[in-house]
Amino acid sequence: MSKIIAVRMPKWGLAMQEGTVVHWWKEPGATITEGEDLVDIETPKITNVYESPEPGVLRRITAQAGETLPVGALLGVMADASVGEAEIDTFVADFQANFVPPAQDDAGGGLPLHNIDVGKRTIRVGRTGAENGTPVVMIHGYSGDLHNWQFNMEAIGAEHPVIVFDLPGHGGSSKNVGDGSLQSLSDIVAATLKSLDVSRAHIIGHSLGAAVAARLAVDHADMVQTLTLISPASLPGTTISAEFLTGIAEGQRARDLKPFLEMLFADPSLVTKDMIEEMVKFKRLDDVETALKTIRDTLVANDDRAALARDLSKIPSATVIASKSDRIVGAPDASKLPSGFKVHWIEGAGHMPHIEKAAEVNDILLGVLRS
Repeated sequence: MSKIIAVRMPKWGLAMQEGTVVHWWKEPGATITEGEDLVDIETPKITNVYESPEPGVLRRITAQAGETLPVGALLGVMADASVGEAEIDTFVADFQANFVPPAQDDAGGGLPLHNIDVGKRTIRVGRTGAENGTPVVMIHGYSGDLHNWQFNMEAIGAEHPVIVFDLPGHGGSSKNVGDGSLQSLSDIVAATLKSLDVSRAHIIGHSLGAAVAARLAVDHADMVQTLTLISPASLPGTTISAEFLTGIAEGQRARDLKPFLEMLFADPSLVTKDMIEEMVKFKRLDDVETALKTIRDTLVANDDRAALARDLSKIPSATVIASKSDRIVGAPDASKLPSGFKVHWIEGAGHMPHIEKAAEVNDILLGVLRS
């Protein structure tokens, strides 16, 4: 590694402008491996752990628990044991004297959003990342929205064009979900991509979005270059938590929704007050409850999911990213998946590994996209 490394406030998602230090997992003098948990950071969206970007020795902590700092600000210093304290003092002083916080975005983020008409529905779409290449399309899960990919868009977008959108019934899209089936949702995804002049894409889906992505790969195979399924519903061995679906669909107040949002994570403390309040605001939109209940009823009935499970053999290859601690869909049975499916198990995560273990998941995603 380089002689002295600045540990900076990370940027998780295009909208993040600052973060608050919650807890340091290491003390000065600790030897740290690359990817090891270093410090917990709270953002308006979620609290998450920042993993060490490089191996080394943590020599100095410059931001204490409770401090709120802009993206890029100095949190600490890593350096070889051969580096003297005076040299570190100089490094910190120079960094602080020359650091310029990034300009604040009054709009609250850097992800350009727009609405497109798809049939009789309006779909909210965000596009970012590289200008050229096969686009990467990310499909969120039940009761989520396109911002669920905030920890992944920047890493993937550094190499590929990225398209995210809100499924019908979610976020800023129309709340008409039709019969709420995987078939109808995948057809809407296909129509959305055609409206965006995307004929072929790398498809990444999470939970419900993974089931929709798999259905897309069966029914619109020509549109799918690679398929990645994160915490997927509808694979052999998985279940579906009717308790979670109903709790989210019918909950109205923060205290009603909080325990169900906590089910998403291995560490329930990752659920922030802002996350809960955003869900409350979403639930107050017209027709949201009807949309979520319609999708819930279709998922719980299982006929739709069973049909997809029977059709998985039509998909030549897929990457599955899953956790054995997933309280929403459980863990897929790798022994019963088609031969072209490869499973990556994520430790220390629940149903949201792309958030809880973003760096690890992003490495897997980039590996798929580069292959």
